[in-house]
Amino acid sequence: MDNSTFLVFVSALNRYFDTIQYNDDIYDHETRVETLRHVYAETAKYFDQPEQKTAIKAQPARFKAIMRTSSQVVVYCWPKCSLDVMVAVSVYFVHIVLLDDSTSNPSPLMLTFGNDLINGEPQKHPFWSLMNAHLSKFLSHYGGFCSLSILRSTFDYFQGCWVEQHNFHGYPGSEYFPGFLRRLNGLGGICGGSLFPRADFDEDALFPQIATAIAELEIPVAFINDLMSFYKEYGNPRDEVNLVSNWCTTEGLSISESFERLTNETCRGSKRAMDVLDGLNDKDPKISETIHAFIHGYVTWHFCDERFRFKEAYERCGDSPEELKFRKYYEKAMAIGTIDFKEWAVWPPVNGTEKMVDIDGTPDGVTNGIHDAEAEGLKNGVSHGLGNGELLNLYATPMVAK
Repeated sequence: MDNSTFLVFVSALNRYFDTIQYNDDIYDHETRVETLRHVYAETAKYFDQPEQKTAIKAQPARFKAIMRTSSQVVVYCWPKCSLDVMVAVSVYFVHIVLLDDSTSNPSPLMLTFGNDLINGEPQKHPFWSLMNAHLSKFLSHYGGFCSLSILRSTFDYFQGCWVEQHNFHGYPGSEYFPGFLRRLNGLGGICGGSLFPRADFDEDALFPQIATAIAELEIPVAFINDLMSFYKEYGNPRDEVNLVSNWCTTEGLSISESFERLTNETCRGSKRAMDVLDGLNDKDPKISETIHAFIHGYVTWHFCDERFRFKEAYERCGDSPEELKFRKYYEKAMAIGTIDFKEWAVWPPVNGTEKMVDIDGTPDGVTNGIHDAEAEGLKNGVSHGLGNGELLNLYATPMVAK
């Protein structure tokens, strides 16, 4: 990324953070650490069960990186939910990350998907075998409408990953295609639906507000990620199929025009999501508070996740007003959210306490809990610690229905 594009990037982020008045104040440090520790330990406990251990064949270091990512994003973005709900969402996202970035053709294993689903037969694709085992417990936390949103979003995400495997930007003139693909893989339905468990929200009484919240969160969930991923994805062939590049292909826009459009839509969508259900009049303030906490926590998580390379962007900043302003936002987020993984990514319990466990114990060469080699892979665009085309290699054949 050249210097002029970099300045456009940090200026766009500053504009967005100004728009939402970024201020993630939901946790104190001790509570954040305790919550991370609990969610990570319970997520690890779930995948330590015999069936899951047999089915998933990811390398231990990679799988632990996946569980750290899922735990962190849930704790930062779902702070209004109970610990049990957080754990259920975290386990869900581990399954999602296992699917992400696969290049294995799912077509042969999906030929009978619909009939198997209708007839209650075991699914042949290993993702669905594993995910279905978790979904029944996960969905039990929600009313019917939110459950359907989560289920729909899961189907959409699988289909979106399927499309992305073809590295297809859309045909010139197909202006609807980029938005169609982004809605499929944006996870808006799962994020929106899972924020409102039935223990805390009466779905029937609050139905219009919950439906509106799920609808309005689709843009922020996808577009905040696109905006804050722009630096790490710029010029990276691994990430070449994204909303910005797809707009360029289908509508003939330049990168700068497409990125400006993304910035505008992200600012407008996030502000609308926070304002339309802001607790005024007859609207339940808990819904507005939940949305605000999600969006601000989502920003913090992006800042603190090594994959997005914000430390590199921070160190690159010069002395221009926009760059200095960005540095202040970065410092604010890191003061809130950066926590060494060794403080919380601990499993299993030993004598009533917990310890950090890795392949050979607590490793040398760790930066913020990430292996140096693993961090290098993240800098090179390896999403979630998984290389391209590894989905089916992560699963053992016994989970594939005969």
